[in-house]
Amino acid sequence: MAELYGVTGKIARVDLSREKVTVIEPDVELYKKFLGGATLGMYYLFKEGIVSPDVDPFSPENMLQVMLGPLNGAAPNNRSVFVTKSPYGFICLSFAGGQTAAKLRFAGWDGLQIVGKAKDPVYIAVIDDKIEIRDASDLWGKDTEEAEMELKKRVLAPIEYKDVSVLTKYDMTPQWVEIRPPDPEKTIGAKRLAGVWLIGPAGENKVWFANIITEGFRAHGRYGSGAIAGSKNLKGIVVRGTKGQRLANKAKFLSIMNDIVNKEKQSYFWRSYGTAGIGYWEAVTKSGFPIRNWQWEAWRDPRTAKALTGPFMDDASFVRKEACPGCALHCAYMTQITSADPMMDGKITDMPDWEAMGMVGGNLGYLEMPGKTPSDPYTGDHFDQAEALAKTQYTTMLFDKFGMDFIEGGALIAFLMELRQRGYIGPEDLDGIDLKWGDVHAVDAIIRKIVKREGIGDVLARGLFPTAEYFAEKKGKPEIVQYAQGCHRYAQPAHGTRSNKDRNPLEYITVIRPCEHTGGGSGAFMARDLAGGIEGQNFEAVTNSLVICMFANSFYGWENALEMVKAATGWTDYTLDDLHKVGDRYYALGRLFSLYSLQIKDPLEDWDKTFPPRWFEPLPEGPYKGARSVYNGDPEAMLADLREYYKLRGWTEKGVPTKEKLEELGIADITADIAKRWW
Repeated sequence: MAELYGVTGKIARVDLSREKVTVIEPDVELYKKFLGGATLGMYYLFKEGIVSPDVDPFSPENMLQVMLGPLNGAAPNNRSVFVTKSPYGFICLSFAGGQTAAKLRFAGWDGLQIVGKAKDPVYIAVIDDKIEIRDASDLWGKDTEEAEMELKKRVLAPIEYKDVSVLTKYDMTPQWVEIRPPDPEKTIGAKRLAGVWLIGPAGENKVWFANIITEGFRAHGRYGSGAIAGSKNLKGIVVRGTKGQRLANKAKFLSIMNDIVNKEKQSYFWRSYGTAGIGYWEAVTKSGFPIRNWQWEAWRDPRTAKALTGPFMDDASFVRKEACPGCALHCAYMTQITSADPMMDGKITDMPDWEAMGMVGGNLGYLEMPGKTPSDPYTGDHFDQAEALAKTQYTTMLFDKFGMDFIEGGALIAFLMELRQRGYIGPEDLDGIDLKWGDVHAVDAIIRKIVKREGIGDVLARGLFPTAEYFAEKKGKPEIVQYAQGCHRYAQPAHGTRSNKDRNPLEYITVIRPCEHTGGGSGAFMARDLAGGIEGQNFEAVTNSLVICMFANSFYGWENALEMVKAATGWTDYTLDDLHKVGDRYYALGRLFSLYSLQIKDPLEDWDKTFPPRWFEPLPEGPYKGARSVYNGDPEAMLADLREYYKLRGWTEKGVPTKEKLEELGIADITADIAKRWW
């Protein structure tokens, strides 16, 4: 094999059933075509037939992959992506930040493919070239934080095996030594530098929306990758890499990297509060805040949202900042909950990001005063706002500790609360739990039932739409399903569609990850610029294949991304057209995967029209009261744009890539036999 830069040319395949590790060595042309990350992962799902509807998501035949891109490692803004068939049957691409992706690259790997099923709970240990399958029986049942701290101790590189403290007086300033000389009994030992991806009890019990966590709170949040890991008896993956990353043109790479980091340093918004700075803006300025299962998207009184402003959270609970490798944005904030309620008080968690603020804080009715609605004036004080924040932080912490997606989970609980509000269900339907708006103790109880799959929790563990169908059938009330807020059978994230200041509903339908909020092109879609929307989506697809942070990709742009790829890999003939085609492949593969795996007969009628009526209802409150989306409440106008969108992508009227398009993209060999079902 020719000398490689940026990538290593090695993907480890771990067969848990056979307890065997083999090495795949992709050709460089495969990297050029798919880059890595999400698109390369989808290629392997097609190549190995996992796209087939005959492959059950929870079967040993399903493959769980963590895939890197050529920028993972030395580049700023590293992320990681898990690629698999979701428990729901559609494509699962789940992203998160953190240190572990860079460590996998430094260990000498471009990804891991995990197949089969272990007899007993295991974890995978990666130390440079050495990969072992180790017993994790004693960790099964532990939450994500406790298990991660334990796993970090168990995977050490040779340089970390020290029997004595490595901190001496020579490591400390003379002034400090004089004040407090080091005590050999109390000084620290060698650092434990492993990175960990792992699941919590929700994943172990195969809750469909369980996720994979790293660093205690960074969640590969959506679509159920944690449940797939649990189905394989895989508690986690622990990585320690010491090799570094070989770059073709290090000077150029570092120059571009320095330019990106300097731009990031100038971003007051991101460096102040990260996505935690979005809450008040969304609720008051944009009217896109999920409130009580999207019945409202803004409060009549903007003071209600003060509890979720960055400065308020900073004063009430801030501890410290954290960042992913090489990132100057520092969008993660550790906090300690302050509350009069002993169930919540003193817990350590992170400052809720925007999705948690919306899907937990607003959607569950935590911010209004008891007995009031979002249409009432706010009558609380500073301490009431602190309690509202505490409820949001505590519930978010539960989702992270148990390892569950709080977007799907928050939507599910809010849906149940609205059914309770409207009299469709009562405590007797939820094992005695009375789910009323704002009741954090009831939420705590229902979450624990879901995690254990105990009683009604076994139904709820399948997520929002299966739960809606269950209650619709049980109660003989088919209209119940309309209260499930989402499309493509997954929950709507915390961005509203009605004010036309946040999301065009068409964006949720066209993204290939069901009801995704980070698909790119939002501004263009709101302006009904479909070509611009496609370009934005394709750039996000490239970002997901390079596996860098979508919050930082605006500091890259097409040109910087291309030049960094060339500097990292030495592919001097690589062009912007090559990058655009990666985006097109990503969308074609993702679309075909879900349609085929779910055996969708009519993509337009049976898949794309699965959106809720509420998307087009008038807003009841806020500065855009009465607004009904960019389409003024007319779904048919949106569907007309959808058909035009398909035409611009080179797909059929029903949204299937044509034979000519698949051949142009060089993926007809793995997709044409599937796509021809709808031609």
